[in-house]
Amino acid sequence: MADETEHNTTGAEGVAGHGSFFQDTNLNANEAEAATEWVRRQVDRRTVDLGDRMDDIREHMWELEKDGEIIVHRITDDMEPVEVETLFGWTKRVPTKKLWHHKSCGQCGNIPGYPASLMWFMNQFGFEPGKDYLDETDQTSCTAWNYHGSGIGNVESLSAVFLRNFHQAYVSGQQHGHQAGHFFPLVHCGTSFGNYKE
Repeated sequence: MADETEHNTTGAEGVAGHGSFFQDTNLNANEAEAATEWVRRQVDRRTVDLGDRMDDIREHMWELEKDGEIIVHRITDDMEPVEVETLFGWTKRVPTKKLWHHKSCGQCGNIPGYPASLMWFMNQFGFEPGKDYLDETDQTSCTAWNYHGSGIGNVESLSAVFLRNFHQAYVSGQQHGHQAGHFFPLVHCGTSFGNYKE
């Protein structure tokens, strides 16, 4: 097993990738912009071939809703949505109010205070708890660690957790005197977000 203490050529030490040997790059403005642009091209927009536009699942959802099979949790104008473009060039609406906080075990464990600080900011911007957002207490485990670490996650279990959490988001406003669908999920966890999209 490799020693966790890392050394550079000057002998300075650091643990798990952190240490005094990480120095400021001292990039000038042009170099910094060039580095940032590289990140935008390579990371933000991905360098993989996205291929043809995939089937839009929303069209199937409208049909299922019309047949009485499901209820579609819609983003409404009073959620003050913004429009963003996806990697495939689709336009989607992202709500900025009436958010149901689906927290992340990884972020909570690795970035202590992450959810609390996000809600602190919302309070500072005048968001009202129980109206403009909900700090959900009835969220189910997301199964993300199983997905990453053990390989025991499967489509059926991920689907069950997805349905349970999105149903909870849909009905959660009722305990605060709102109609069903008042809050819309804000998924903090990157893996849960990916699982749910799958």
